[in-house]
Amino acid sequence: MFAFQHIPRGRSAFTLLELLVVIIILAAISMGIMPVYVSSMNGIRMRNARNDLISAIRYAQEMAVRESREYRILFNVKENSYRLEYLAGLNEQEEKVFEPVGTLFGEAQKLPEFLALQRIDARRDARTRDYFIACLPSGASDKATIRLRDVRRRGSRFVLEVEGPLGKVRMEERR
Repeated sequence: MFAFQHIPRGRSAFTLLELLVVIIILAAISMGIMPVYVSSMNGIRMRNARNDLISAIRYAQEMAVRESREYRILFNVKENSYRLEYLAGLNEQEEKVFEPVGTLFGEAQKLPEFLALQRIDARRDARTRDYFIACLPSGASDKATIRLRDVRRRGSRFVLEVEGPLGKVRMEERR
């Protein structure tokens, strides 16, 4: 009726101890790799933030010429951010009125928490007291210097310069 088959006594599975050893080894390797991964991702975020800022300035310069209207890049040091605005017209007191651009740059672009606006040498808006760089329809821009600091690494600084009439934008790292 019932036939019992003989099962060989060989190993056909892993023991719990073997699985635990493999998991511990994988965890140790992951712990060693994690700081390298986080550091490289922060480096990428830093580079992207700097490149985005340069792109925003160049975009404002291009749009000012294309639309024959003034554009501005405003910097909010307290919020560690910047945004773009364009000249919408004049108010009753003949003062310039600016509005945020309709693209992503019109929203506040927050810099990563480890990249701080340290010092800005540029004009200031009379109403908001924010620093700004004006980009004019002639292709000229305000001369400005923006110093950024990497708060994670001591002495790591970046200087972004806009060179006025030619509107040339460059960034360099200074230690």
